[in-house]
Amino acid sequence: MPSTAKDSWDSPQGRRVKAACFERDRKANAPCRWCGNPIDYRKGPYRRGGDVWAWSPEHVLPRDRWPELALDPANICAAHFHCNAARQDRAGLAVMGVRSRRW
Repeated sequence: MPSTAKDSWDSPQGRRVKAACFERDRKANAPCRWCGNPIDYRKGPYRRGGDVWAWSPEHVLPRDRWPELALDPANICAAHFHCNAARQDRAGLAVMGVRSRRW
């Protein structure tokens, strides 16, 4: 199911959620979820043509497969734009979490 205008980053609600998630991650100094390296929050959120190592809102569960979670802050985490783009829409192991130990 494709995303609708109401769950787009360009909608008023989308802009509010994106700004709130950026502030949440900036205050926590959250590292990139995928590479684990620090994010320079002084650069602000990624903008087209900007620094690919800037903060980008990453959907843990991809929007195309879980459109109902597109603007859920609990489904949005910190990532570099570069890492976010490289991951594309693969949910990967992050959906299931990290094992506490090997059994």
